[in-house]
Amino acid sequence: MKFKTLLILCMSAAIAFAENDNPLKRAMETLNSSKIAYSVKELKKPFPEPDRSNLLNMPAYRRFVDGGYKVTAFEFKGDVKKALDKAEDLFSKKEYAKARDAYKRVLLLDPNATIVMAYIAQTFGIEQNWDMAESWYKKAIEANYIDYLAHWLLADVYRNKGDRKRALEEISIAKVLNRNNPRLESLRQKIYAANGLDSSHWAFNPQARVLQTPDGSVVVEADTLWMYYAFIEAAWKFEPEYKKRAEANKDMGEAMIKECLAGLLPKIDERKANSKTLTRLDKALSAGKINSFIMYEIILPNKPSLAYYLDKKQIEALGDYVIWSNQK
Repeated sequence: MKFKTLLILCMSAAIAFAENDNPLKRAMETLNSSKIAYSVKELKKPFPEPDRSNLLNMPAYRRFVDGGYKVTAFEFKGDVKKALDKAEDLFSKKEYAKARDAYKRVLLLDPNATIVMAYIAQTFGIEQNWDMAESWYKKAIEANYIDYLAHWLLADVYRNKGDRKRALEEISIAKVLNRNNPRLESLRQKIYAANGLDSSHWAFNPQARVLQTPDGSVVVEADTLWMYYAFIEAAWKFEPEYKKRAEANKDMGEAMIKECLAGLLPKIDERKANSKTLTRLDKALSAGKINSFIMYEIILPNKPSLAYYLDKKQIEALGDYVIWSNQK
């Protein structure tokens, strides 16, 4: 890399960190000696938050098989489908007592159709029979912990019963299990506001991108806050030694994110007062919750189905993180 601008930034990076090994210093040295031609472009117009409306989890059933989770979409065929169609028809006609009997018939035919338990709970919720609704949502969760609909609507049951604490816990778990659902997010905001938490929407949205041109050179584009982040990302995407590290370790995706985040550290004290990203990152770092920050704020928005493969303790821990991170 021969560009004067980048050489100056490399010197700044060395000053910003201690002399011991650190991700930013290593990336800058790699880019500076690279055979790839890099150029730097300052971002003038902010990147909007990505549209993740197509990244929604669908209801699924999971079992623990051979030391791991097997997750399958609900699929109803034959007599089970006929029974479910009958129950849904009764539900649409608002004949809720009859619909419940029909849903129970589905469960007799297929005990793995646990989503039907949530449907039964819904009928009680519509009738404002909150105790029975709570009971059936709990049955659905016990049978299939990743049932985000049951957690979501159980939170609403607790909200209607005035139990703000349990509503908070359940909506946070639902949020982990279906990270990008806008209707779920709407209820989260209401429940968080009722509990005195920050209810605003925030998303980790790097103001940086690295693009390879047809001639093989790379353009690093970022605003001043995200420039070092972008350099580290460029090293991971295009430099051979980084690619070798990624190929040798299946957990390198998280390692890459951690190293990219290190590029924000030189600015964290100076600019966190005006940056929600830096404020939240600093809070997570100070509390030793960086792994939860990475999983919930960065990985799950882009790979929401990964939540279905986390165990119950991991999901609950992320739910606790969501509550903690929004404390004022």
